[in-house]
Amino acid sequence: MAMYRVTLYLFLPILLGFGLVIGNQVYGQFGLSPLPSPAEVHPTYIVRIVPDASNQSSVMHYFPQKISIPAGTTITWFNDDPGQPHTVTSGDINATDSGKIFNSGIIPYSSFFLHTFTEAGNFVYHCDIHPWRTGVVQVSSSYEQGHHFKFTSGANLTQEAGQYAWTLNRAQNDRLLLNLKPTTASVTESTPITYNVTILDKNRSPVFSDQFFALGNDLQLELVLNDETNKTSVYGPDFTDPITGAYHIEAPLPDGDYILRTEIIALGSKIPEQEIFDEFNGRIT
Repeated sequence: MAMYRVTLYLFLPILLGFGLVIGNQVYGQFGLSPLPSPAEVHPTYIVRIVPDASNQSSVMHYFPQKISIPAGTTITWFNDDPGQPHTVTSGDINATDSGKIFNSGIIPYSSFFLHTFTEAGNFVYHCDIHPWRTGVVQVSSSYEQGHHFKFTSGANLTQEAGQYAWTLNRAQNDRLLLNLKPTTASVTESTPITYNVTILDKNRSPVFSDQFFALGNDLQLELVLNDETNKTSVYGPDFTDPITGAYHIEAPLPDGDYILRTEIIALGSKIPEQEIFDEFNGRIT
């Protein structure tokens, strides 16, 4: 899978050239105003309109086509289809409420559209120009409060009588976005936070461990199931300046119970005086 690493140094010229901020949305048409400021842009997750997306027989139109995210996540759709305009419009094209939740209008090639999902639900969307192109965003507003982190996930929480903080059903989805918000560590938005994240199996044997960085904001990790290889890869964050985007952990995780252990190991250049960690139980089925 290709690695996409987008910095706001590249992002903002596109934004200033094409965008209009209305609330949490940025529209892609040319020549609109007022121009947004960097403070108004908080993208966290990228969906791409892939090359040849205007071709109905194309294998893929949006990538990823179906995602599962916690409420509060801001999705950015980039139009990477050369020479082809597209839209990102909520609902089915024949539905009476089509476009009422969000509607990008025309997104020219190399431009984009932003929308923040604040309510739970399954949101189907399409392209008004190419109506066979559809995508789905599954949103959950549930959460679990740990000792040091507020944990939210794209899957519905409190499943299995509250035994699992996160679940990923591969029959429904192959990816799941997790959000970890520190609640006991007070830092500024410019303070780099270093996290150590470990995934343990039911016997508490580690199956994954790595370090991640963010600047004074939540840590977002997407678990992506990949049964085709035995290799684990990490890519991201989707946005790097500042680091507000999701990291992606692509791994061949078999069905079973897991523990996601997250620890803050550095606040800027300082080591925390006390351990700052939580563990959240999960299941893949």
